Parts: sequence; structure tokens; C-alpha cells
Amino acid sequence: MALQVSFRVVGLYCYFENLQLDGVEDTSSVESVMQAVHDAKSDFSFTHMDMDGKQIVNSMSYTFGPDSTTPYNTSGTPPDGKRSLSISLGTPSVIWQYYRSVTGTLNGTVCEIKLLTRGQPSFSDTALNYYDPFFGAIPPAFDIHTYNLTWRLVQIQMSPQNQAKFMAAHAKFLNAAK
Repeated sequence: MALQVSFRVVGLYCYFENLQLDGVEDTSSVESVMQAVHDAKSDFSFTHMDMDGKQIVNSMSYTFGPDSTTPYNTSGTPPDGKRSLSISLGTPSVIWQYYRSVTGTLNGTVCEIKLLTRGQPSFSDTALNYYDPFFGAIPPAFDIHTYNLTWRLVQIQMSPQNQAKFMAAHAKFLNAAK
């Protein structure tokens, strides 16, 4: 059975609503889900790098075309073409952050529940359906229809130590790509 996922990358006009993904389950890692999205939609791609054993998304690309869906909250239709966004290290730094949620019904009402975690765990280790028990529990009567995965670039202030770790990992990634 295929897992239904809505996938969005803010800034790239990349949006796949109710995509049926084979080979992944709700317990699959966010990374596995992203790879399944790429396998199903080759106009989307991503790269990642290792930072002290933690996988970090480095860049994402998407080619918007005539068959693309314009994401909600977007004014007008963007022009066709390839778009790429990457992390940027500096003061401040810009890094990728993901959000997970589920859309379903509770007592006949359609609603969305955010799947919360403390901090931003590595996308390669976090299950799509993981919900930190610190934040409570999803009601047992909630009927899940779709998992939602959204990525966006966020601007943050990093400590000099963390910035040095990111820069070292990024340099290693760039050298390996040559």
C-alpha cells in the first residue's frame, strides 16, 4: 500500500499534494520519504552532508513546469524553470528546517495536527510519524489521511562553535563533490 504525502519546499514553488509513495511507511525516516519523492518526481532533488555524524540538508532543487501545481499561499503562477536553494553560512546563517504534520478527521471534522519535536532532529533519523511524547499524544480517534512534509530556509544566529562545525562539514561536502 502506498503512503499518501503532501510535500512542499517553500521558495522553490515545489508542491506535490496527496502524492502516493510506494516503498515507504509512516515510520520511514524523513530522508527516505524525500528520496521516495525524488524517485516519483525526478524534477525534485536534494543533497545532504554529514556534520559530526548528523545528516544536514545542503541544497534542494525543483524544475517548475507546465504540469506543476502552484503551491497554496502563492500569488500568481511562477515562470517555468529550475530553481535551487542552498544553505548559507555567515552572520546570520541560513539553513534548512522541516515541519511534519498529519491531516485527517476527528469526529467527522477535518483537521491538521503538527508532529512536534524538541529541537530539529536529523532528517535521516526522524520518522515521518514521530511525535514527541513530551507534547502529549495524537487522539486515538484521529483518522490520518495524509502526512505533510514542508521544508523552508530559516535565518538563524549560530554560535561560533556551531558555525565552525557547519563550515567544516560544508567544505568537506564541496571537496567530495569535485
